[in-house]
Amino acid sequence: MSEYGIGTNQNDPSLIKTDLIKDSTTKTFMEDVVAESQKVPVIVDFWAPNCAPCAQLTPALEAAVREEAGAVKLVKINTHECPDLAAQFRIQSVPTIYVFKDGQPIDGFAGAMPESEVKKFVKKLSGAAEGMAAIIDEANEKREAGEAQLAADLYSQILAQDPQNPDAIGGLMKCYIDIGEIETAQQALTMMPKEIENHAAITSAKAALDLALKSGDTGDLSGLIAEVQTTPENHEKRFELAIAYNANNKQAEAVNELITILKHNMQWNDGAARTQLLEFFDAWGPKDENTIEGRKKLSSLLFA
Repeated sequence: MSEYGIGTNQNDPSLIKTDLIKDSTTKTFMEDVVAESQKVPVIVDFWAPNCAPCAQLTPALEAAVREEAGAVKLVKINTHECPDLAAQFRIQSVPTIYVFKDGQPIDGFAGAMPESEVKKFVKKLSGAAEGMAAIIDEANEKREAGEAQLAADLYSQILAQDPQNPDAIGGLMKCYIDIGEIETAQQALTMMPKEIENHAAITSAKAALDLALKSGDTGDLSGLIAEVQTTPENHEKRFELAIAYNANNKQAEAVNELITILKHNMQWNDGAARTQLLEFFDAWGPKDENTIEGRKKLSSLLFA
């Protein structure tokens, strides 16, 4: 089992790493560049302190690499600290860029270039992104079908190549939640790189974690259902029932209970029903059929 999977290592919060962009040295060049380029293209940025073109190019490269979500990586080499590498690659001026794939240099350029051109250059290298996206889609389908272990294995395949992939990290967090490993999901959240903490997949996983913590042990729903049926005006109990339904994978029923509250009193408890509904949508994700149907019902109420 990969270190990212659900199994013997499932309580290890170190599942999230941050090596999408890194500084390297002569000692680590083989590992950081040559070996890593067997997985994804690696851009090597030879730069030097007090180099104005370097100061312009490097941030543009970093931004473009982050946009590709792990399909390309960036390794930075300070030529003042690694003169032997600069000599080996015959660096005559900085910045100079090399691209490695399958252990060999395949492309590159010297000097700065406009940010728009940097984006095009990096995007050209990221053909692997489509393959990753297909695996992510398959993993999402498996998880939504209740096959958390298979989904975790697929997310782990992505994380083995790109440990900072937000879709895979968010998906894996949801797998932990699905099997009740709430503490592990919380630990993973504390290790979240700031660069991706606002990505949609991460915010969705956070919302799912919040819901799991809020739901607690729901147990048998029959008592709550009976109370709501007996006292339908009791919005507090209906709200609790919505939370319980969601915890028991009855998302459509959860939506209906909150919509019922909103139909009777849109402002009940400072708009708690609408807030909770939006939290559900965040947790389920924009493509989930319950999110889509729920948003339609909410819009019908708001714009009636």
